Order: sequence, then structure tokens, then C-alpha cells
Amino acid sequence: MKVKYLFVSFSLRFYQIKRFSFRYWPSFISVFFIINLFVLNPLKADSIESDSPRLSKEAQVSILTCGPGPELYEAFGHSAIRIKDPINGLDLVFNYGVFDFNQENFYGNFAKGSMLYMLGLSSMDEFMNQYRYYKRSVREQVLNLDSVEIQKLVSFLNTNLRPENREYHYDYFYNNCSTKIVDLLDSALNQSILWSSIQPQGKITHRKLIHQYTVFQPWGRLGIDLGLGLPIDQPMTGKEFRFLPDGIEQELSRAKIKRGFLEFPMVISSSVLYQSDASFGSDTFLISPAFIFSVLLFISIFLFIKQNRLARLFRIWNGILFSLAGILGLIETLIWFFTNHKTAAWNFNLIWANPAFLVLGFYLMISAQKPEWLRVLLFYYFGIVLAIWFVLPQELNVNLLPFVAGLWVLQFPYEKDSLSKISKPILTDPL
Repeated sequence: MKVKYLFVSFSLRFYQIKRFSFRYWPSFISVFFIINLFVLNPLKADSIESDSPRLSKEAQVSILTCGPGPELYEAFGHSAIRIKDPINGLDLVFNYGVFDFNQENFYGNFAKGSMLYMLGLSSMDEFMNQYRYYKRSVREQVLNLDSVEIQKLVSFLNTNLRPENREYHYDYFYNNCSTKIVDLLDSALNQSILWSSIQPQGKITHRKLIHQYTVFQPWGRLGIDLGLGLPIDQPMTGKEFRFLPDGIEQELSRAKIKRGFLEFPMVISSSVLYQSDASFGSDTFLISPAFIFSVLLFISIFLFIKQNRLARLFRIWNGILFSLAGILGLIETLIWFFTNHKTAAWNFNLIWANPAFLVLGFYLMISAQKPEWLRVLLFYYFGIVLAIWFVLPQELNVNLLPFVAGLWVLQFPYEKDSLSKISKPILTDPL
């Protein structure tokens, strides 16, 4: 029989998305020795098992669910697959959250939404050391698989580690480190898993779940709300919760595996491998979107009241706010029409952040006086936008309200005589 070996795909230039630290050089190097022991075993199996080393009957497969971290890309957690065989001294983690900075046109693909992620491999020690270092919890669910099923699963992972198979097009909702685990289990086990997806009560959307996981990421939440449109405001089905590692963990706890006419629980045991006591709090309120945009609103109100004395500054400020709204609208339009981000379509933020406002902003800065018809039009337009803010089919970020209100205030009717009396006392004859 032709001897084959497990192909090891990652190298030092492949970095895990959860950040790589060079303090783990010893364990990082040791994984190669472990893998060498793993892959240099002669193959004795036939058919689909012939592509993988023979594991012992003590081998087990488990799903690792990792808690959130302080960064935005860590806020949703992570999922990975653990293969443990104490007889052969193996303890490996397969991870679908790896990408290569050196891939061709990396930043272009990132901007277009065509990111190529890949399946990576590490030792369990290195994996746990990394998550302990960054104080992120790790939970484990041991799967109820027999030796044949485990061999099939490892064979499937082995095949996916090959250069021609290891990469996949990443999608943050429908093709990520969590959803790939469902695909892996279904494909390797011939659809024998009976998933039990619970239909959520009420209207649960991707955006609402994102908000729950980004409570301490106000700027990250704002960026997501600005860039993604109506598609993530649609009611979710039970299966769509799989984009979250916590969703996969919960669904696995309810799932069963079918063998013949019998059904067995998919998970035989659950445990916490590391419980972090870290609390990832929010940054100070003084640099939060709510505070920053509220300051912009107060500046707008002040300049509106003082526009008779600060006419030039009032005009420049008016133009700056419209230019900022126009730039945001231009970015949102480009993401919608010229990238593969399908969830960026039908973005209702464009009703207040219109790309045409960029031109209008420059016009307001260089024009000596704004036409009255334009002021009236913008006054009623932004008044309507504010009035319908909470009834739109897309949930707009509430932190943007002060910014839009500032644009509205700057269009208020202005009478020089009446406003000048606000700051001057009225003198009357005491007699």
C-alpha cells in the first residue's frame, strides 16, 4: 500500500486571527515534532481512511468554544476542533480561522469582501497557552463518536489541509470558523447528525445579536451599523445562529447522532478548560460615539445662535458636517455596489449620509450665502429623517442621532434681530 502522510499547511507566515505571540516559540516549534509523529505512521486503512494515520480506540474529538476578547474581531468568540489520542501522544487543534497576510492582493480582497481563510493546525498546549495569555475562556464538548466516525472525521480534516483544499471564501455570517464545523461534521459523517435548531421567539436579527456581543465595542458596533444594510435586519431562522460560536455550542448540546434506527446524544461531556476572570469593559465615555456626536451637536447649536457674529465659521462648520456625511455615504455606496459584501445592500444610512452631500459640503463652504430654498428644503428633509428614524425597516445606530440633529439645527430659520436679542438685556424706562 502506498504510504501517505498528513500534510501540514501552516508556517511562520500564517497567522491565527486571534493574534500570535512569539513568546510561544517553544510550543510552536514542538508542534512540528508532534505532527511528525502523527504523520509518519504508515497507513493501514482502506478507502477514505487510507489518507490518515490510524488512531487508537482511545481517540476522541471535541469542539472548543472560546470566549470573547477585548478586540472587535474577538468579540464574538471562536470555535475549533480538537483531536486527542493519548495512546499515540497526540493532542491537536484544527482551526478554520487562519489567513495569510502574504496571499496575493490581500488588502484588495479584504476591501472587496473576498477574503480567503484557511484551515490551520496547532498543538493543544500552544492553543491553550495563547488563550490563557489573553484571558479568554475555553470550553470543551466531547463528541459521541466511535472509532470509525473519528477516523472519517480526521480523514476529512487531512484532505482539507492540502494546499488545494485548505482555503475558503470567508463570510462573517454564512461561512466562518463556526459554520465550517457544521459543514465538516455533516460531510464527514454522511449527514447522520440530527440538528435541533430552535426557532427564536420574537424578531431576532443578526444586527441585534451583533449589538449584544459588542456592548463594549461602541465604535466597532457603529462601524458595522454604518457598513451593513437591510439584509441583517431580517428575522433569523434557528440555523442562522450558527454564525456564532455560542450558537454552535448550544446546538451541539441538543443534537443527536443517528446509528441505524437508534439516536444518541451528540455530546457525551462538557467542561470548562479555562475560565477567565477578565472583564473587557468599554473605553471611557469621553471618547465614545455618543459623547463625540453630542459635542458636535452642541457646537452646531452654538454656531447657529452666534452665526451673525461667526458667519464664516458657521458656513465652514455647515460644510464640514455635510462633507463628512457625504464621505460616509460614498463609502457605503462603494461597499454596496462594488464589493462582495452582500449584507451591505439596501443601506438606509444613505438617507442621511448621501454621497451628494460631499459636493453640497464644498458648496456651502465657498458660498457667501446659502439660498433660502435650499435651507428650507434641507430643514424639512432632515426633520423627516429624524421623525422616521425609529420606524425604518433597518435599525440605525442611535449614536448617530446627535450628528443628524446637528445637520437639522443648522437649517433652522434664522432672524438676525430676534437672535441678537437673546444675548442682550432689554432696557426699559422705570417710569
